Amino acid sequence: MISITQNLESPAFTAIVDPDCASQLRHWNIAPPPSRETNLAWQVASSRGAVKDRLLREENIRVAIVRAESETDPLLREIARNIDQIPSHAWLHLILLAPTRVTQPFASQLRQFASWSILHSPCTAAELSDDLINAAWRAAEQHRLAMLSIAIRNEAEDILVRTRNIVGALRNVETPAALGNLVRIADRLSDGETRGALPDSQPRSNPFTAPTPDHGGKSSSDGISALSGDDAGRAWTRRLIDLCNARQNFFPDGLFSDPAWDMLLDLTHARLSGKRVSVSSLCIASRVPATTALRRIGDLVGEGLATRVRDEADGRRVFVELTEDGFSRMTAYVENVRGMLNGDDLPPEADPFR
Repeated sequence: MISITQNLESPAFTAIVDPDCASQLRHWNIAPPPSRETNLAWQVASSRGAVKDRLLREENIRVAIVRAESETDPLLREIARNIDQIPSHAWLHLILLAPTRVTQPFASQLRQFASWSILHSPCTAAELSDDLINAAWRAAEQHRLAMLSIAIRNEAEDILVRTRNIVGALRNVETPAALGNLVRIADRLSDGETRGALPDSQPRSNPFTAPTPDHGGKSSSDGISALSGDDAGRAWTRRLIDLCNARQNFFPDGLFSDPAWDMLLDLTHARLSGKRVSVSSLCIASRVPATTALRRIGDLVGEGLATRVRDEADGRRVFVELTEDGFSRMTAYVENVRGMLNGDDLPPEADPFR
């Protein structure tokens, strides 16, 4: 009987194998191809549950090989259900050892994966070798595209942050008419919504400047104090986001790294704006590598501040939302900051945005 527990060589990338699948291949006396042909270290998991656990922990797994007789197979369903939590989900290739006939429910499970292929049961050594080589190539290509996408997103986010900082520097000076459009466009990009821009000749106040009385004797800070309820919360949250972004204009890139806080602010502003935030969008808002951002999202979920919600219209898409406790804490914080900047003496038990 051929042993297929693990390759002797250990390349950087791994093909994790369902032990039921490995047992079936042993029964057919089939061994995997040498790792030098696929650049994949063949590793049989200690149990079926260990397949999912390792996928959730390890980023270097490029291929998962699972045996499933039907779409109700528990391991296949668990991996598909948690695919967005797997660090390598964007380039993971699933090889499914399955019966010749693949039903529609089977196919709907497979569509959760970035790429997949069917290895019909029973198979030959040549078929296994060809499928693994093809899987390794497809996973590598998916990985290249994912890294390129992240690089493009990071570059776009960097350009947006720098644009915001430029606009922030222009807000307190007389701006030529030619720059008026830049101010208005940057405001829309910053808020994610269309709003009226101030006239080009009107300077914008510093967020830390004491509020100035208006004609009615009430204080005003860029009109925010005239707002109430969710409108006030949304405006002040936007200001806190802008203040965090403004740091990059005065200090070296990378000096400040607070992704969890950036995420909480972004989620608060989204909820007050009646919008939903996808996992990928939240990763961009954090301004850190995607793997770090995903860990921070896990931290927020673990602390009960946020929760993941699958898109009902598209099961492959996952949104992140604040829990009621997370939203309550954030609104209380924003209200506290608003009071300090406006010079208010707010009691600790004050209701947020009232």
